[in-house]
Amino acid sequence: MNDPLLITIITVLVCVTLALSFILISFLSQMKSIRSQVHFISRNETNKRLSFYGKSRSFRRLASDINEILDSNDEKHRKIIAEDKEIKETLTNMSHDIRTPLTSLKGYFELLEQTEDPEERARYSSIIRGRIDSLSEILETMFLYTKVSNVNFKLDFEPIDCSKIVLETLFEYYDDFSKAGYEVDVDVKEGVKMIGNEQSLKRIMQNLIRNSLYHGAGDVSLKLFTDDSAGTVSIVMENLLKEGQMPDAGRVFDRYYKGDASRHTGSSGVGLSVVKTLVEAMNGRITAYVRDGRFGIEAVFKLMK
Repeated sequence: MNDPLLITIITVLVCVTLALSFILISFLSQMKSIRSQVHFISRNETNKRLSFYGKSRSFRRLASDINEILDSNDEKHRKIIAEDKEIKETLTNMSHDIRTPLTSLKGYFELLEQTEDPEERARYSSIIRGRIDSLSEILETMFLYTKVSNVNFKLDFEPIDCSKIVLETLFEYYDDFSKAGYEVDVDVKEGVKMIGNEQSLKRIMQNLIRNSLYHGAGDVSLKLFTDDSAGTVSIVMENLLKEGQMPDAGRVFDRYYKGDASRHTGSSGVGLSVVKTLVEAMNGRITAYVRDGRFGIEAVFKLMK
């Protein structure tokens, strides 16, 4: 045992063993700390994140990766809570939107049964038909909204005559604008074509027109123009706002945003949300604005090359 070489070897081995033991103990301690923090976070409602003060890059990266997962899960949790809130609001709005015309229908049916006056019966019948149309429109919009909200929703594209569809859809509402006493200023460039979905573009126009009829105060304008340098076609619909009305342009595409909770006009409140979904499904973009007492919406699509 007096051999200097052997003593040196043994000393080195002991030092290496002690060093490795210290490193192992340190790793186990750091791992225990991380596991303890993870268990605490998983069992409690907390915004706490992993803290790591060791020198190990591997453990530091592990703690950072776990924190990223926690942040991602928190974001998903917030979205779930927000969606749950929207679902509850959806059910509340749906029940009200459907109940209102149904209650009205019941009342007018009773009046219709009680009167023998031909003029009164004709008036009540006309009102009942209007309420039924309103209810049908709400149910149709709700069905479409459910359809376009599906993550697997996709459209079939084909070349379409944008100008023709816009004008034809506007003409369908000529009587409605006349009854409301609204003047419509039309400036539509003819022969504009794009790649899109005909039924979806028609639905977009129907909802924009209905929005003007429900919430506008007359003086409606519809424009369709192109920007050849950008390769785009824009559809802009504006209407004069009612006195005291000031919609939030940043929220009009939110589900069930109505701007005025006290106003019930038969609108389901999801019409513009459907518009936004359909525009984006056709690779377009849409914006809303309030300017000089007028409310406007602009949808921009790619021109057909």
